[in-house]
Amino acid sequence: MRTTETGERQCWGCRAEVETLVCARCQAIQPLSGEPDLFAVLGLPRRLMIDPADLERRYHETSRVVHPDRFQTASPRERELSLDASAAVNRAYRTLRDPIALGRYWLALHGVSLGERHQGVPPALAAQVFEIQEELEALRAARNEDADSLRREVGERREDVAARLARLRAELVGLYDANGGPVLEDLRQRLAEIAYLRTLLGDIDETLEKGAQ
Repeated sequence: MRTTETGERQCWGCRAEVETLVCARCQAIQPLSGEPDLFAVLGLPRRLMIDPADLERRYHETSRVVHPDRFQTASPRERELSLDASAAVNRAYRTLRDPIALGRYWLALHGVSLGERHQGVPPALAAQVFEIQEELEALRAARNEDADSLRREVGERREDVAARLARLRAELVGLYDANGGPVLEDLRQRLAEIAYLRTLLGDIDETLEKGAQ
């Protein structure tokens, strides 16, 4: 992913040197060309360890400055810049506050695509996934008493999957707090497992819901 930094430019309004989304001298919103750096949009250093309170503060401050309501009587260009900036700020906030979205974005910044590199079942999950898929198939084909028994078993499996997903999320945050940050491959593996467990959880819920009808 190639991103566009917001800094090291001249303000289009007053020609002052500007390093942020909004010019400190004239308050003009700077244009975003290409794919904006979501860290830079909120004035954050590019790192995985983000102080949640600082993220909230920067988000609300920047949102107020670029909000389209402030530019209703401005020029067409300023209104357009406001809309673009507001969308970028919201996207940056949604991405950087969610550990999973943040991890995916971090991989993309470093040229690693989770979707392209991970097509099959993560090895660490293979045994559990195989057993659950067999139980789901049995539940879909079962009737009456057998279905009730299998539904209880699948419900217990669902609790196991949800617990493992919660543990992986905690491990992911732990990786971000590690000195020097995570190795990209470690991060990719964790995210691949989380993505697969999310899909598996959805399959379980769908099967249980249909079986209850």
